[in-house]
Amino acid sequence: MQHQPLDDLELEELENFLDSDAVHEDCQNFVMAHGFLTALAISPEAPAPSQWLPVVFEETPEFTSEKEQKHIENLLIRLFADLQKELESEDDFLVPCDIEVSHNPDELSELEEWASGFMEGVFFTERFWFESEKEEEVAECLLPFMVASGLFEDEEVQQIRESEKLTQSCIDQIPQLITDLFLVLRTEPEKKAFKPKPHNKGKGNNKGKGGKGGNKGAKKR
Repeated sequence: MQHQPLDDLELEELENFLDSDAVHEDCQNFVMAHGFLTALAISPEAPAPSQWLPVVFEETPEFTSEKEQKHIENLLIRLFADLQKELESEDDFLVPCDIEVSHNPDELSELEEWASGFMEGVFFTERFWFESEKEEEVAECLLPFMVASGLFEDEEVQQIRESEKLTQSCIDQIPQLITDLFLVLRTEPEKKAFKPKPHNKGKGNNKGKGGKGGNKGAKKR
C-alpha cells in the first residue's frame, strides 16, 4: 500500500488531540512528538510503534472509542513514516518551529520542546547511536540539540547557553545536522582494501631480506 502523507487537516487534528484533556498531563505535545519521532526515524533500527506509542502518550489516553484510538495512533504512525521519507530524500529538513530558545526561564520555546523530544528519542534508541566507531562524531553533532533542549548541565552546554549569540549560532545548525546525523548513522564505514603480503620465493640469505620486506609491507597496510 502506497504511503499517504498527512495533510494539513490531519496534522491539526493530531496537534489538537495531543493538547486535549483526553491525554495525560505528561503526554508529548505535537512539537515534542515530532522531535521524538525524528530521532527514531534517524536511528538505524527504529522500534515498533507498540514500543514508542506509550512513550508519546505517557499513559493511555481517554479515547472515546476503539475507532478513535486506531485513528489517532495511525496518524502518529503516518507522521513517523513522513519523517522517514523526508530524511531519505536528503532535502533540507523542516523543523516545525522557529529556531530560537526562550529567554524567560519559566517558559519553553517550541524549539526547546522539540529538542527535548528529540533527545528523548535518542536515549530511547541509545545503543544504535553510540555503540559504534562513529560515537565521537555523533556526540559532536548532538551538541546543538543538547543546547536547545535546556536539559543538560554539562559545562560546555552551560557556557554556550550563557551567551545569546553563541546559543543562536549553535542552534542554527540543527536543521542541517538532522540530515548529517541521518547520513552518519545510515552510511556503512569504508572498508580498507586488502593487500596481500609479498610472496617470498628466496632461500638462504635472501630469505632474511625477504622477511624484512614482508614486515615492512605489513606495517604499511
